Amino acid sequence: MDVFNLSVAPIPQLRIAFIGVGVRGIEAVKRYIHLDAEIIAIAEVDLEAIAKAKDITEGIEPTPAFYTKADDWRKLCEREDIDLLYISTPWELHAEMAIYGMECGKHVAIEVPLAMTVTDCQRIVRTAEATGRHCIMLENVCYDRFELMSIELVKQGKLGEIVHAEGAYIHDLRHLNFRQTERDAERGKWRIAYSKTFEGNPYPTHGLAPICRALDILRSDRLERLVSMSSLAVGMQQYAESHFGKTSEEAQAQYTGDMNITLLQTAKGKTIILQHDVTNPRPYSRIFMLSGTKGFVQKYPTPQLYFDDREEKLLTPEEIEAYLEEHEHPYYRETAHLRSLLPDQKPMDIVMDYRLVYCLKNGLPLDLNVYDGALWSCIAELTQQSIAGGNCVVKVPNFITD
Repeated sequence: MDVFNLSVAPIPQLRIAFIGVGVRGIEAVKRYIHLDAEIIAIAEVDLEAIAKAKDITEGIEPTPAFYTKADDWRKLCEREDIDLLYISTPWELHAEMAIYGMECGKHVAIEVPLAMTVTDCQRIVRTAEATGRHCIMLENVCYDRFELMSIELVKQGKLGEIVHAEGAYIHDLRHLNFRQTERDAERGKWRIAYSKTFEGNPYPTHGLAPICRALDILRSDRLERLVSMSSLAVGMQQYAESHFGKTSEEAQAQYTGDMNITLLQTAKGKTIILQHDVTNPRPYSRIFMLSGTKGFVQKYPTPQLYFDDREEKLLTPEEIEAYLEEHEHPYYRETAHLRSLLPDQKPMDIVMDYRLVYCLKNGLPLDLNVYDGALWSCIAELTQQSIAGGNCVVKVPNFITD
């Protein structure tokens, strides 16, 4: 069963359960308190995290049930009074939880990535097809204000035909700098630890997903091949020495390269460059650059818009802000009240959750489908394969037909 444009019967009273309420999950709970959905249950093995969840949900109706044992998430999935599972657990648990949830008849929303291997991505896709359940990867960057506007500009033909794009996840996660928060530092501990043995791009979806939306990937074009390579591990080495007192030789042997660069090509011949670096002192950047035959957009380090038919060519920062306001995406207008209620939340997270709830309650296909999530996530393992093969060209799988 093809679930590309899957729609199910409207769910007027949407009932949701959370599996994992750590750094990302607890913020989602805060948002859903203000969305038109009932929080039925929460599963979390960390007692400090579950205590925070209880404090945040105190007084809401119905009162959520809490599950704290290691395998309790299965009991939660088996409940009959839940429509949607919201999974925010460690990456390696995503596939097992998503598959079991769908087999229990639940729709599933998973924090990025969908899974870490091509095989697990395939298993998730096949389960979604077999069960007829939604399985969306919660890629919030697809709902960023600038990215949404840029994708609309592409659809309207304002940039002409896109021939090249660039994206990244550049985020120094070693310590607090470049206006990082305590959450960034906490996230950096396990993210860098994961990178010890991952030679490739372990986190490609933030950079790639909005580019795929702009290039109409899986609709009128497809990703066909990639080649990947990594730099030497100087930042990783310094991090290891400062935190663990290891020698340069030991750190170099243990850790993988600082900067990963991946080049992708589509079936129509368009090119994409992805970067990943979390261990060097650079300001946060996803780059997000689209280069077309009539114009150009780029978000980082400062937003830029260029239209070939304008005498003044490059827009000033003031003109860009005015342009953003004039061309504000409908999703942002529709969520203005929620963003005012949740000033500490990222607007793109609010818009993302709002759209998920809206589509489910109205029986509409979701903005992002399981094939999108599988494609964007599998790039991680493919970059590993390319590097292991001496920076060889690797074919990108087609989850719709493979």
